[in-house]
Amino acid sequence: MGFEPMQKLIILIFLLCAFWTDILHAQNKHELPAANFLNEQLSAQLLNQTIALSDPTLVKAQAMLLRKQYDALIEVGFSKEEAMRIVVAMASRDKE
Repeated sequence: MGFEPMQKLIILIFLLCAFWTDILHAQNKHELPAANFLNEQLSAQLLNQTIALSDPTLVKAQAMLLRKQYDALIEVGFSKEEAMRIVVAMASRDKE
């Protein structure tokens, strides 16, 4: 079974991060071991989060939720333009 394009991108990003971490580590030998450990843990956490958030089932569920929120806003009296602005603001807030 081959990798999907998103998986290939995630793997490439991970490898670039690992390469960059090695370069920085070589340049900063005086860095405390605790800081290196923290950097490695944060990198692993970011990779795991990116992989989890790119799951097709989750992406589809998020899209369905946004659509339901948009429809509900229109149903309670917001114009289509107002509803779209609110949903965009909500989606932007979630990414911060």
